Amino acid sequence: MHFVHENAEDEERMIRFRDKLKRSSALVYISNFAKESTHKYFDVPNIPEYVIYNGNTIIETSFPQDFKPELVPSKPYLFTIGEFTARKNFHTLIEMLRFLPNHQLVLAGNNDKSYFTVIKELVKKYNLENQVYFTGKISEMAKKYYLKNCSGFVFPSLREGFGIPPIEAMQYGKTVFMSNNTSLPEIGLSLATYWDHYEPEYMAQTVINGLKYYNDNKIELTKKLIAHAQTFSLEKAAKEYIEVYKRVLGV
Repeated sequence: MHFVHENAEDEERMIRFRDKLKRSSALVYISNFAKESTHKYFDVPNIPEYVIYNGNTIIETSFPQDFKPELVPSKPYLFTIGEFTARKNFHTLIEMLRFLPNHQLVLAGNNDKSYFTVIKELVKKYNLENQVYFTGKISEMAKKYYLKNCSGFVFPSLREGFGIPPIEAMQYGKTVFMSNNTSLPEIGLSLATYWDHYEPEYMAQTVINGLKYYNDNKIELTKKLIAHAQTFSLEKAAKEYIEVYKRVLGV
């Protein structure tokens, strides 16, 4: 549902979506938030509706012990990954990092975007060149390395229909900090730590408190985080979709 918020004036796209709704025999959403948003902005026909969560694509968490990505942080680091668009809200992490001098930050993803310029300017403004690592797009192996070795995963996104990266981090038993909005609380439940707003010192203190709690209860929380991540399986999602297709086809 991002296009409703980000391209509100794209009437042609809205018309196409309305037409698809009218022609649908059933609707499948990737979260309850996506379902609620669809009902909020569109006239939804009286047809069967289902919520099927995305599956976690990281099934095997291991990788060669001697593997290291091109950029390896020199201090404990926080990690995030995603497209460099304003919706991802990554600039708030740069502001926050001013109050986390003992941590570095690894930002991975396609940074060939105008929003990336905003982030680089903030890094320069606050003299954080030695604390922030921009990797660009990374391999699956590099993503696994950063997830396995980070202190925590940070995800300040403003809008997510689902949000798979936090689940991938939980698959490694990592504590997750993310926005308290859209689908994210639905996905993270009580196992994630949430930011209610983006004031830098507040965000930093939330991370400090969250990391302490995690490290004080690491064995128990790691097990819970991994177990939660494993509930989002591709196999489970596939079976649920097959059942929907059977009902639609009447078989």
